[in-house]
Parts: sequence; C-alpha cells; structure tokens
Amino acid sequence: MYSYLAYGLNIFSEIKLPELSEVKTVADYDLHIQVAQFEFPKLRTTQIYRRGIKADFGKDQDENLYLHWENVAGFKASSGRFLTIMPFCEDPNLLSLFTVSEALGLVLFQKNYFLLHASAVQIGDEAWCFMGAPGAGKSTTAAAFIKAGCKLLSDDLTAIHFDKDGLPFVIPAYPQLKIWSNTVKGLDYDESGLQPVSEGVNKFSYQPKSGFLHDPVKLGQVFFLHKARNRKALQTLTAAEIPTEMLKNFPLPVQLLANEALKRHFLQSFQCAKSAQMWRKKRPDGFSNLEKWVQESIPESLIAG
Repeated sequence: MYSYLAYGLNIFSEIKLPELSEVKTVADYDLHIQVAQFEFPKLRTTQIYRRGIKADFGKDQDENLYLHWENVAGFKASSGRFLTIMPFCEDPNLLSLFTVSEALGLVLFQKNYFLLHASAVQIGDEAWCFMGAPGAGKSTTAAAFIKAGCKLLSDDLTAIHFDKDGLPFVIPAYPQLKIWSNTVKGLDYDESGLQPVSEGVNKFSYQPKSGFLHDPVKLGQVFFLHKARNRKALQTLTAAEIPTEMLKNFPLPVQLLANEALKRHFLQSFQCAKSAQMWRKKRPDGFSNLEKWVQESIPESLIAG
C-alpha cells in the first residue's frame, strides 16, 4: 500500500502512483484508491482523449461516476472518498497515468472542487492559470514561467476551492509538468533532468518533487490563450464571456454539467472573476517572445521562493 498527498487530499492507494508526492502512512485518509471488479452502467462517449483513446462515461442511480478507457482500465468514483480501478492492462505506468488524470478528477468533482483544464504556477502569493484549446500553449507557457523561477502548482487539471469568504484558491496538484520536446529545446531545459512520459507522444516530464509546496494559493490571474492573429494581444474578458470560456475548459465529461452541477459551475466562474483578473491572451510567437513576456510580467520581487 502507498500513501500520497495531492490536491489537498491524503490518498491511500493499492497501486503505485509515482507522479504524486509520497507521504508517511497516515491513520486517516481522504481518498482510498483500490483495485476491484465492478459492473458498468450504460456508458456514453465523451469528448475526452488520452493517448489517442476516447473515454466513455457513465453514472448509476447511486451517483457513482464511471470512466472506461478501452484496453487500459475502468474507474468508479464513489462519494468523493473511493476510487476503484479495474485494470485491462498490466502496464503500471499506464495505469498510473490514467488514474491521476480524469479518473482522479471525478473524485474532485464529487468533492465540489471547481475544475479547469489548465496549467497553474505561483507568482509571489498569487496563482496564475493558463488555459486554451489543445495546442494553445498551456504547458509551454507554464514551463516558461517556471524557468523564470516560479513554482509549479498544477498541469492539465487545476482544482480550485473557495474559502468561507468566497475567495478562490488553487489547490496544488502534484509535482509534474508534461512538456513537448520542442518546448524542452526552445526554452533550453536540461534534458538530463527530465523523464519521458507514457503518453505515446514525444513529451517529457519535469518533476520538481523537492521544492513542491501543497499550500493553497489565492487565484490572481487567468489567461485564456489563443493563436488568432485577428485578435488583440491582450484583452480583458467581459462578464458575459467568463462563464462560457470557463465552460469550454471543463476537463471532465460534459455530461456531468447538468442541472445543479451546471448552475454551480456558472456561479463558481463568477466567484473566480470577482477576485482574479481574466484575460484573453494571444500566445507570443516564438520562444524568445514568450520568455520576454514572462520577464515583463513578473518583477523579480514577485517570483516565489
């Protein structure tokens, strides 16, 4: 058995999850990840791909949530406290990859976290989030800020919770940022300190385990990245645009956002906008221009650590 900390949760797992931060075994846990057989309810195709495989999603009458990845694994999330894995393969790295992505996201959804398909870094005492369509440069932008001295908070799946005053805080995920090989070269990362990842594509993993912090960080800025040449380099999002953009960047099956869950998502979008600045940002062309924007955005006094 293994013990980890991710997204503010003490996790007790029956499988090894090397991406996560290991901790000493604790008597109490927030999430138990177990291996067992189970029956699926009726499944529907989703918009989610991982390693070129489209996920199927289902929900039963007891509000258990299910994901099915052909030839990889099935997952069942129950009451925000249990995640059951039914493996269809014997590759431990592949099982871990799929477990700590959307499957873990189902548990966070059940715990009412506000979820975004985004990368996040810490700048001073603020969290900055970067999101956008595939290829917009979320991880590359985060990698540029990290190279400049900022701390990684999350990659791909960002979780936000609200304090008693309604202020949004990013809950750090785990110490891994997946970046493309051309980003490694373009930003001059030391490839010897990176690990190849089991994504089936040419990506590397940056893993700042020794300096990774798990304290929540107040949300400060949100950037919706794009490559459109007919738009301004930087625009403030209007109040009407914010919930739509947030909805576009929901990282789990869209079937989850119905009725009360959809209403909650819209309300939480506005809660974020009350405290954080929301921008539509054209990704700078070329790595040198990206690094220039980073340097202009973060005075030395604001760099965490």
